Amino acid sequence: MNHAQHSLLWGGHTLLWGTANPEGMQNYKGIYLNDEDIQDMITQVETANSSAAKIPVLVEHSGIKVGHVVSAWKHDGKLECVLALDNKILEGSIGSEFVRSGICKDLSLGYDVSLEQSHEGVKVGKKIIREISIVKKGARPRCHIHGVTSC
Repeated sequence: MNHAQHSLLWGGHTLLWGTANPEGMQNYKGIYLNDEDIQDMITQVETANSSAAKIPVLVEHSGIKVGHVVSAWKHDGKLECVLALDNKILEGSIGSEFVRSGICKDLSLGYDVSLEQSHEGVKVGKKIIREISIVKKGARPRCHIHGVTSC
């Protein structure tokens, strides 16, 4: 893709690369993500991107959508992603500046967990990605924004 094609596709956006979740835990069945959950989150992003319902990006898990998740992949067991912040809206432009200025240095993955009651007690079910937020300080270790560029 040449620069002109890149600008037409992503013009008015800030692209971020970062880690949304640390390494998945092996043989873990709790509310945090295990290796299988991370792979499922990648599939959820791919499915959302093939429809009109892209996974939103928020600032500190609140407010309006400031962008969307472009792609996700697993690297060294971690959930990595590229996010596009929409600089054509005020909130997206402010979010971009939060990242550039170092106010927001981390990512935080927002997801829902279904809980199922059984005769053995409460069992953790499927985890559904709701959003990814740019945040000042992430709750999980090593979930940092690694790179940023404007188009």
